[in-house]
Amino acid sequence: MIWIKKFIFFLSTIPVLIVYVITQAPGVIHIDSGELAAVACLPGIPHPTGYPLFTILGYLFSLIPFFETKIKTLNFLSTLYTVIGFYFISKTNFLILKNLHLTEQHSIKSKKKTGSPVITDEFNLKILAIISAYIIAFSKTFWSQSTSVEVYSLHIALVSIAIYLFLNALLSDEKDKKSDTKIKSNKKWLIFAFFFGLSFTNHMTSILLIPAFAFLYFNNFGFNKISLKKILLMLAIFIIPLILYLYLPLRASANPELNWGNPIDFERFQRHIMGWQYQSWIFSSTESASKQFKYFLKIFPEEFAYLGILLFIIGIIVSFRLKRKLFYFVSILFITCVLYSINYDINDIDSYFLLAFISAGFFITFSFYYFFEKLKNKISYLKFILTLVPLTTLIFNFEKVNQSENSQFQDYTYQALQSLDKNSIVISYLWDFFISPSYYLQFVENHRKDVTVIDKELLRRSWYFNQLKKINPVIYARSENLIKEFIPELLKFERNQNYNSIVLEKYFREIISSFIVRNINDHSIYLTPEMITIDFRQGLFTIPDSLRIVPDLFMFKVVVDTSYHELKVQDYVINFRDRDDYYSSMLKDLISTMHVNRALYELDYNYREKAKKFVELALKINPGLQLPDKLNNLIQTYE
Repeated sequence: MIWIKKFIFFLSTIPVLIVYVITQAPGVIHIDSGELAAVACLPGIPHPTGYPLFTILGYLFSLIPFFETKIKTLNFLSTLYTVIGFYFISKTNFLILKNLHLTEQHSIKSKKKTGSPVITDEFNLKILAIISAYIIAFSKTFWSQSTSVEVYSLHIALVSIAIYLFLNALLSDEKDKKSDTKIKSNKKWLIFAFFFGLSFTNHMTSILLIPAFAFLYFNNFGFNKISLKKILLMLAIFIIPLILYLYLPLRASANPELNWGNPIDFERFQRHIMGWQYQSWIFSSTESASKQFKYFLKIFPEEFAYLGILLFIIGIIVSFRLKRKLFYFVSILFITCVLYSINYDINDIDSYFLLAFISAGFFITFSFYYFFEKLKNKISYLKFILTLVPLTTLIFNFEKVNQSENSQFQDYTYQALQSLDKNSIVISYLWDFFISPSYYLQFVENHRKDVTVIDKELLRRSWYFNQLKKINPVIYARSENLIKEFIPELLKFERNQNYNSIVLEKYFREIISSFIVRNINDHSIYLTPEMITIDFRQGLFTIPDSLRIVPDLFMFKVVVDTSYHELKVQDYVINFRDRDDYYSSMLKDLISTMHVNRALYELDYNYREKAKKFVELALKINPGLQLPDKLNNLIQTYE
């Protein structure tokens, strides 16, 4: 029993680890998973802000043969990061509960004029701290970070460590008044400073911790020479981990195949770590902020299976009454995160609310103390009842989070690449569904590396042409004259100088067209569906009248004649998920729409049986799909 009490926080991670492993993705999923896995394995340079710590740790961990594939190994690393976050949230919860209990005891003993307060319920408080942390562990967004490769899993770990170390150092200063303990206290502050600096080498939103840290620090120590001197000392330690950012120019100098931003000089390095290309999405409009805030209000109760929100509200009241400073501290964490995140106009915003969800968990911990004081004589019943809350959260979120059977994005990318002719060129901006997963499949598993995938939107970035040249120097050389004329104007845009938008757009279109026209004789050219449904119809690029667009299996193929083009690959296997979430629905729409286009193409050449097959495939994937009249009539003739 003694060893259980001693290692209770470590032991509490085992159920979390088991659940996380059960719900872990078997491979690459959507959004940035493929790109982040690829740059970790190569290693290379990921998208802004560079994430050097994530990349370096990922590279080292990928060398360990835990699983049969690199992606499974890296998915497991994300699980470990998230479990570490849970561990330190448990420890932070205990600090909060212990501090509340000490304060209450001190108040009682002061009234009775008896000796100094002591903790008599430490083990029970640890159990309550763990139960409260389980609610966070099984909240939807927090749990989701454990299932696949993402920078937010490491962000969770580092932010949780920083908050714990900060409160531990601060509460130690409050408790320790003797001179010999000041040295220990200073060490705690320096350790905090180091890990806080380390958090910035992974994700820049660690800056959102500063307002709450500053409030509590100056509230405790005042704004004076001693407090400022301690900050300067911490700042010196804080800077040390930031040296890791030198990884970016050092690795860029080796010109890896995946070299986002090519941060080889100070100008590019600065743009990369500051996330220049995303600045237009931050604080873009009040309309956008209103939309994101409404979205936050919608998902917030769902994170904790609605039941946790009641505890959250009780915790706000309890913290305000019992520990005003900690109430303000947690409130500032929560509000700062929400205010920043709602002003970031992106679709996958959930992860940016993580600090708000963690802060909500701290308020839930305050509510646990309220019940602890009220039902201290029935502590066993209390622990049982409170355990139902994380259990309900787990059950409520399990299917939403579970990625254990999510192979559809890897299947789609694998099969799409497999369906292409040898040495093909693909022009696309399906980042979430195709380009990002293709980075992993091509550059780590070497699947169809003969295919050159060109990201249409990244052609608006000067650095991307260096990456394209590295991947396929022949394609680059054939359009080099246009690229060299384009880049000077593009650099003006990137430097916020006086650029000509008309000239930029002119070269952008001409370069895309040149990739098609100048390579069509010795390369098969493919365009992913959105390039035809949006770009081609809006005239964002043009091709000569002599060329035709033919629907293939998953993409449109550019051809030079009017004859019928037989599909080289017709059968495939994609394990679609039975879900209606945004990304699953979009994937099904992409594929089913392509099959409809192929069915129409077959019908134009009077291949009715082939047309029928593709209609049936489309309806199997997407039963609610609206078919053109020609295909409805075709189906009716077979009925």
